[in-house]
Amino acid sequence: MIPYKELLSQNQLSALIRRLRERGYRFTPQRMAIVRAVLESTGHPSAEEIYREVSATFPMLSLATVYKTLEMLRDLGEVMELPVGGRTRYDRNPQPHVHLICEKCHTVMDWEEEVAVPVSTERVAATGFHPHHYRVEIYGLCSRCRTGHEGHTDNGPGT
Repeated sequence: MIPYKELLSQNQLSALIRRLRERGYRFTPQRMAIVRAVLESTGHPSAEEIYREVSATFPMLSLATVYKTLEMLRDLGEVMELPVGGRTRYDRNPQPHVHLICEKCHTVMDWEEEVAVPVSTERVAATGFHPHHYRVEIYGLCSRCRTGHEGHTDNGPGT
């Protein structure tokens, strides 16, 4: 897995490309740009946001290619999908961590502090249920929405 606090180094990108090719995926310049866009993001972009960013360089890129690449990254365990406000957002940190989600503007922020999750995946597995992953989400209002700054979008820091 790619450490989420670091930018994607050339060695990490090469290792990921190797993993993709081993699984039979073609690796085009467009796919590389999509991988870089999502894995170097400091926020939680949607497929549409990634498409807008990458299509500025690759105007013939299709949104379907973005979705297929994101699905591939999810299946490889490199990104996590987050359903937020009727859209799917992508998190480059697939490890369990806390998300703070604004119910008004749908901004998503990572809470960097360690949190003791009260449910142990090992204890859950002992019941016969095999957990694949879990998420911890805290819903409320971000500081901008709480203070009434209506005009902002969910494209700012932490999204």
